[in-house]
Amino acid sequence: MKNRKIMDKIEIEPWGVNVPYIYLATIMFFLGGLSLDISPSYHPYFMTIGVYSLYFGMLQRLFFPAKKYFMTHILALIFLAIPLSHYFQFLASIFLIVIEITALRDVKSYGSKFPVNILVLSSPFLSAIMWFLFLNYWSLAIPILIYILGVNIGVFTATLGAKPFFGILQLPVLIMGLLSMFYPFLIPVTLVFYFLLLFRKRINFKVNPTSILVIIISLLTTFSAIVLEDMLHAFYLDVMFPFFFSCITYSTARYNHQKVAYILPLLLLSYYFRFINLEVSGIFLPVSYLYFLFLIKDTLGITGIKVGMSAKYLK
Repeated sequence: MKNRKIMDKIEIEPWGVNVPYIYLATIMFFLGGLSLDISPSYHPYFMTIGVYSLYFGMLQRLFFPAKKYFMTHILALIFLAIPLSHYFQFLASIFLIVIEITALRDVKSYGSKFPVNILVLSSPFLSAIMWFLFLNYWSLAIPILIYILGVNIGVFTATLGAKPFFGILQLPVLIMGLLSMFYPFLIPVTLVFYFLLLFRKRINFKVNPTSILVIIISLLTTFSAIVLEDMLHAFYLDVMFPFFFSCITYSTARYNHQKVAYILPLLLLSYYFRFINLEVSGIFLPVSYLYFLFLIKDTLGITGIKVGMSAKYLK
């Protein structure tokens, strides 16, 4: 009985599942940049796998990090990393669904209760559908949109005093997000509705420049993208990356969260310079990404992989 309890404890202990996914994302972003000169048709494929690497890693780290799912974590990582066919990313999404269902079943068996974040929990299923169909790269942005809106509810609540919303209250955001696949102009409308829900009752007026800039930049760029007719890059550069940088840093290296504000204007410049000078535009994203890695560097080592925490927290 004692040995069984020890094994159960080990199984539910977390590990830094997000760390290998961050390394994978970095490799894919590098290949994506390199492919612009060598084979431009591969550029969006590599970049999208990089984005999904950040997504897979953080979803599992925040919601399903237990060591008992280790083999499925690794299988999802391996299949996601194969840039030969979108069906490999589809299979990776299936493994992600298996992890989610197994983890939710385990949580229920432990008698635990938690708010139902429909946006987060639906995203692996949307990921599987979109990778299987592979309609276009815009359709693959939708699961990412749904996830970042769901997971950042906690970040905005903690940093700006927003009022969280879960369950059926999330359904309108989910529906608007899905409709954005067919009507991209709905992205900024969805964001406005999302922020209105978050701040429908109160806001803490303590200053958090990172969270404030995430809101301002995401709205400014997506509304202007309607006129500039490039919602794809507006979403990835100034919605997805700011939301991810903020969320990942807050959850893994909270002591550096406010420093994310320094790199968000670079993402804004990266988008607008696309219409002026594409070469100059291409400088800002790598610089901002490297600085982001610097901010979370204490989570990327052996300690971060073993225990899923920044080494700074253990000193």
